[in-house]
Amino acid sequence: MNIYVTCDLTNKDIFKIKEIAKKHKVYFNDLVDERVPIDKNFLKSEIVFGNVPSHWIGQSKRLKWIQLESVGFGEYLGLDWKKLINKITITNLKGFFREPVSETILSGILSFYRGIDRFIILKNNKKWIGDPIRNELELLINKKVLFFGYGTINRRLHIILKPFQCYFDIIDINTKLSYIEDKIKIADIIVCASPETKKTINFFDKKKLKLLKKESLFINAGRGSLIDEKELIKILKNKKIKGAVLDVTRNEPLKSSDSLWTCPNLILTQHTAGGSIKETLNKVNFFEDNFKRFCLNKPLKNIINLSQGF
Repeated sequence: MNIYVTCDLTNKDIFKIKEIAKKHKVYFNDLVDERVPIDKNFLKSEIVFGNVPSHWIGQSKRLKWIQLESVGFGEYLGLDWKKLINKITITNLKGFFREPVSETILSGILSFYRGIDRFIILKNNKKWIGDPIRNELELLINKKVLFFGYGTINRRLHIILKPFQCYFDIIDINTKLSYIEDKIKIADIIVCASPETKKTINFFDKKKLKLLKKESLFINAGRGSLIDEKELIKILKNKKIKGAVLDVTRNEPLKSSDSLWTCPNLILTQHTAGGSIKETLNKVNFFEDNFKRFCLNKPLKNIINLSQGF
């Protein structure tokens, strides 16, 4: 078999993949995006490890299995899967990022409540305020947390937040609108960690965002398409909410002219929430496990439900 690998790997990772697939031919290419013409080595391959451009997939006659290096599947939703579904299996990294993302979310929450975001700015400006800030700091304990989506990330965050004696509610795309609106109005913290589907795009539109109370924190670690960014920027600039933490944005990377860069009370973590020092190695280990399953004709882990998009 031929294996096409398109991940950003270290020499150590490359060596390990070669060892995993020592009886097979492996092609490496870490410079792949939607603008790149189709690679002939891809057309020779039965297996892909990584995220290839969506327009390549339908052109392959040999492809059997794609192991994504992501959880998200949004870039492939537009393909004609009725023709491909019996030919190609796609697996993702569902659950892989739950620990780092949930810890990033927690750090963002505590940064706002304990003033860390402000203290960084004050340090950069060499400005000491001290005591007057003490009475403005808040506690996480007993806060009302509203989860949008309840996948592996929010389930893990739920466990992490339990010692803070928070109150929890859950909404998703199937929740009754009146219930959603009622919960948004009283939530201290809203955490979004859901994949992109047709129904999640612009879910937090202008109407829903305007329901946020002045004390609320809005956190998005799912997909940038979930929210109306222009409305969120407007709300933040007018100090209508306490703040926001965005790990994802509609356009990545952000252009230097994007208003999010200068938006107050906003922490941008630049789609790094899932990162950790052993991230790439752990991805290779996951691929190794699934590759062994594939070779033994055993069920693969994390097969994507193509009709749902995750």
